[in-house]
Amino acid sequence: MSSVIFILGYVLLFLVVFISLIVILKHIKLSIKYNRLTKYLYSYLNAITSARYGNLNSKCIDGVDALTIQLSRNTNALLESVVDRDKMINEYIEREKQSQNLKQDFISSLAHDLKVPIIAQDNTYDLFLQGNFGEISKVQENAIKNLKISNNDLKNLVVDLLDAHKFEDGELQLHIENTDIVKLIRETIVQNKSILDIRNKEIRFFCDINELYYSLDAFLIKRVLNNLISNAVFYGKNSKYIDIELNKSDNFVFISVIDYGDGIKEEEIKSIFRKYYTSAKKYANIGAGLGLYIANKIILKHNGRISAQNVQSKGAKFTVELPFGTPVSNV
Repeated sequence: MSSVIFILGYVLLFLVVFISLIVILKHIKLSIKYNRLTKYLYSYLNAITSARYGNLNSKCIDGVDALTIQLSRNTNALLESVVDRDKMINEYIEREKQSQNLKQDFISSLAHDLKVPIIAQDNTYDLFLQGNFGEISKVQENAIKNLKISNNDLKNLVVDLLDAHKFEDGELQLHIENTDIVKLIRETIVQNKSILDIRNKEIRFFCDINELYYSLDAFLIKRVLNNLISNAVFYGKNSKYIDIELNKSDNFVFISVIDYGDGIKEEEIKSIFRKYYTSAKKYANIGAGLGLYIANKIILKHNGRISAQNVQSKGAKFTVELPFGTPVSNV
């Protein structure tokens, strides 16, 4: 009887040890799997984080079971797809840049080639009007004047195209010199006299300053004034006068050009200085809508600003503000 109990005791002890070993082994297996899963998850997280910050060449390691293995493969396939799409987008952008460069080069070359004959044609019209080729009738004179207006608009368009191209390529540089703004405005008015006479317009210059020296690019500021005068001539339908005002404060010079047309729609005021803005062709200059865009760029180059508003007397007022003592910008 005692031997039976002894044997049963050994059997029971064996079962306890065996079961304990099974539990321990299972725990070890689970622990190993847990450690592998933890390592995998950290690796997966690192790969996703790297991809998030732009390293699309990172890869996820294989998982610890069928589910995580499939997750890794799907994630790697997704990253590879993103890399392929990124490559396609970059290639497309590069092609677009090349196409844009070719387009800009073509515009620049075409505008330059057109500029010479336009100027020659304008000089020929002046010779006709001055009677150098003999006396002309009133009908012929009016026809030539209309041709000169159209030619002037075409010349402005060509110059605008050239300047827009230079601004985009960063080629347009300022040539700063100490300039009498009063004299500059008076010279610009004289230069526009032929077009003013043809359009039966007159500029009134309001200024109580004899001279006002300022560091600026005289040629480009004249471009701005010519554009504003051209717009005022074209849109100032309700009066023969165009007013230019010059004022100054302690910190700024103010140049205003006022027409007496129909004014500007309030919803358009914020848009008229955008490139190619041509809504109803309003205040965007004749043609491609580059005049006010270029004028704005030139004034920004001088660290100033140009603004537009309607005036109570009916019409539009464009004001250029130039700060005293501020270095020019590379905008």
